[in-house]
Amino acid sequence: MSHVRRVPQNRTRRLVLAGLLAGLLIGAACSNGADDSTGTAADSPDQATSTEAPPTTALSGPPVGAVAQGLRSITPGVCFWPPEDDPGAEDTAVWVVDCAVPHRHEILDVIRYDGPVAREGRFPGSSVIEDWANEQCYARFEPFVGSPWTRSELDLYSWWPSAASWDRADRSVICVVFDPSDEVVTSSFRDTRR
Repeated sequence: MSHVRRVPQNRTRRLVLAGLLAGLLIGAACSNGADDSTGTAADSPDQATSTEAPPTTALSGPPVGAVAQGLRSITPGVCFWPPEDDPGAEDTAVWVVDCAVPHRHEILDVIRYDGPVAREGRFPGSSVIEDWANEQCYARFEPFVGSPWTRSELDLYSWWPSAASWDRADRSVICVVFDPSDEVVTSSFRDTRR
């Protein structure tokens, strides 16, 4: 099952800024070489500039007690961590944890796509499915969280069928609620009124 993930705009800005900051830091680290006369210049293509690994907040493996679960079998109310150690896997599986265990994401709902389709049931296009998925997920946000999305400190994103998964009869739209501040929580987002 291949789904496409929509990253909320405020999160996209954070990712762009983090990428720019990382680039600046890497550029600064590469320009702090030793004197060329010693033959140990940091900007020499044959020598590494540092042996230290950059600090990371990504999980180095599955969270304690987590179980890998494919998106085809995911259900509403499931709390999870995306597979941060394998970003390519985030469109196929997640690390499911009990909602009492630290996590950042929760499945708000799983909906069968029944929006507009192309002739003869063909794939209607990513933008058509994305628009329908967003409309449906936003409509389900308030009943789940207990406050309107427009006034909530929480956000949502969705996965929806790709052209390839559509050909394999995938019609699942998955709505996910999360805290954009990346706060780790130990309970459900349901009825939090956040």
